[in-house]
Amino acid sequence: MKIVYHCYGGTHSSVLAAAVHTRRLVPDRVPSPDELLALPLYDKQDGKDYGRIAAYGRDEAGNEIFVLGRRSYVQAPEMVFCGLRSAFKVAEPVKLVDTATTLNWQMKVGGYLSRGLGLKAIGRLIVTWGSHLAYPRVVSLVETIRKEVMSN
Repeated sequence: MKIVYHCYGGTHSSVLAAAVHTRRLVPDRVPSPDELLALPLYDKQDGKDYGRIAAYGRDEAGNEIFVLGRRSYVQAPEMVFCGLRSAFKVAEPVKLVDTATTLNWQMKVGGYLSRGLGLKAIGRLIVTWGSHLAYPRVVSLVETIRKEVMSN
């Protein structure tokens, strides 16, 4: 199975979820700002990356994990994936997971400052603080998805 975590920019909540899912981050300890900033793709994607699916790794069951920045087109990934699976007769299931439910205002403001305005120093300070606060919600979402895909 392929699991695609998606959010507005594909650089904060979706990356956190993918990192937890692949166990790059452990679920029982909130990562430090340095650990967050060391993650592949965390606060690194920009406008040219929207709509591009980035491979993030595999979980222990062999499921492939991806991240996607989809801007405000929340329903678009599902429509596109369903259409492509049908058109190309692809049997492998794809699980799409919207991580925007885990966001808080700190992640939104910090992400906008860092990625949108290029104010990386202040933006990263705020977005890592927000990620720290949101981490339990991210872990909860990922654990729900892991249980769901492992039971299928």
